[in-house]
Amino acid sequence: MDIRSIVPDHRMTIRALACAGALLLAAVAALPAQTAPRPEQRVEARHGVVAAAHPVAARAGVAMLEAGGNAVDAAVATAFALGVVEPMMGGVGGGGALTMWLAETDEGWHVEFYASAPGRPDYGLDSLDAAAGVGGSLTTPEQWAAVPGTVAGLLEVHERYGRLPRERVLEPAIHLAAEGFLVHPFLAQIMGETAEKLSYSPDAAAIFMPDGELLQAGDPLVQSELAHTLELVAREGRDGYYRGPVADEVVAALRLGGNTITLEDLAQYSPRWRRPLCGSFRGYSVLTAPPPLSGVQVLEALNLIESLDPAASGLPTEDGEALGILVDAVRIARADAAAWVGDPRDTGVPAVGLASHAYAAQRSDQMGLSPVPDTLSPGDPWAAERLRMAPACPELDHFPPTTHPRPEAETAHGSAGGGDEGETTHVSVVDAEGNAVSLTFTLGAYFGYGAWAAGAFFNDANENFGGPVANRRAPYRTPRTQTSPTLVVRDDRVKMVVGSPGGGRIAPAIVQAIVYTLVYGMDPWTALHLPRFHPLVDAAEVHLEVGFAPEAAAALRARGYTVDVHLPYDRYFGGLHVVVVGIDGTLIGAADPRRGGAALGY
Repeated sequence: MDIRSIVPDHRMTIRALACAGALLLAAVAALPAQTAPRPEQRVEARHGVVAAAHPVAARAGVAMLEAGGNAVDAAVATAFALGVVEPMMGGVGGGGALTMWLAETDEGWHVEFYASAPGRPDYGLDSLDAAAGVGGSLTTPEQWAAVPGTVAGLLEVHERYGRLPRERVLEPAIHLAAEGFLVHPFLAQIMGETAEKLSYSPDAAAIFMPDGELLQAGDPLVQSELAHTLELVAREGRDGYYRGPVADEVVAALRLGGNTITLEDLAQYSPRWRRPLCGSFRGYSVLTAPPPLSGVQVLEALNLIESLDPAASGLPTEDGEALGILVDAVRIARADAAAWVGDPRDTGVPAVGLASHAYAAQRSDQMGLSPVPDTLSPGDPWAAERLRMAPACPELDHFPPTTHPRPEAETAHGSAGGGDEGETTHVSVVDAEGNAVSLTFTLGAYFGYGAWAAGAFFNDANENFGGPVANRRAPYRTPRTQTSPTLVVRDDRVKMVVGSPGGGRIAPAIVQAIVYTLVYGMDPWTALHLPRFHPLVDAAEVHLEVGFAPEAAAALRARGYTVDVHLPYDRYFGGLHVVVVGIDGTLIGAADPRRGGAALGY
């Protein structure tokens, strides 16, 4: 199928993928490039597609579709299974968020279930405050943990919109935990890099380091205690985790390290339901994650890109002008998000303004600067916050303008953040009826900081506060995150589902996937295959994967950017999972070659 069928105004023939040229490092000159997807990396189907970070988990989701379930059933089953086979990324001790489209009612929802801490306002100290000695510091792995939200979030979404029984949806995860699976190379690699965390808890060490030796790729991994926890959840719902023996164990384990979470805190945890943040791009409605997540980065960058039409210059991997447009747009959007995004429940976040075309026009004077500034300052979106929404959004029930007062301008600036790795995982699903889910969830760092209870590692969410006043510490506040699960809709039908892990590279990766698919008309796997870029905000530096033409990289250098070259398919740049719906209804799924994921369907 020609993916350009979903882009009626496609005007450009795609040239061959760029050769490496002068950017190739000598050490990788002989490495073979992956020029075609492995069988599990791309799929075309009619009834449903699941794209996820592990083939076994993706199969769990497809099994739900084959059993008569919908996209919600498939996404929830896949997520619980991923928590078993990717214990370093997510699971019952973590949190996350999803953006979904319900075809029957033509409406979108965003559900945020990140871990949040109940304690005193200065409980969650970020690493910068700790290093500076501000308000004390957190010294144990347990103290970094907040109340996990994954179980509550997934079950509440399933209860409202799933079709299959809860026990059926959790069955694959329970089986994987109880019967075991073979350790995959990526898990083995991360275990080797984080062995100290695995040894912190004797119970965790007994599973991942039997007889004191780390499990290796190909070894069986059985997680009986996790299977028991999941069985309780399947039988009793959220009470199987947030009340009763599991809750007792969680609180006792965290208390040993000085964490103040109580049984009442667990019982009172509730996911946050919001409408998606909406923007428009080339006639599409883009529904993405509102604050405290970072969908604003996706929408602002797309607005800036749309106004300049990079396709008129060429493919960004080959043409310096096209690459410069994308790099500048992403950098500007990252600077603005770093300054203003926080928890909208108790602070003013001008997300609607940031997502508007009016604000993009205001910020367009920062596009194409030469020389580029070493540090990019944020703009002021507050006037745009009160303007009319984009034309593609008013008919949709979308995230509204803030009613909170504007935070103090002098305290609104902060780092773009984002971490060095992609300690997160993602699921994209579309079913035969047009329902869709984009779901991203995480522990924070790989295996969190090593805190463990009830068969699973815990998040390190308290690390993520800091920077601007919008991201200040407060009880039950959700720290901001780079996560941006996104849907693209036209004429009340989903056209694209996309999301990624990758810390600060999440929104840039999503922007690149959308632009390559909808502007350049690429097949989604080809879009994921192309080399990626990532600009910094607090330095005139761009990270490029090997594969950009020498001329494109030289154009960035000529404007004053420093170029940092990465090996091909570097996991630093995330792990996109995409489903695209063609004009004839064919579903095309693609899994990022940077991860060991799969796109499966039927």
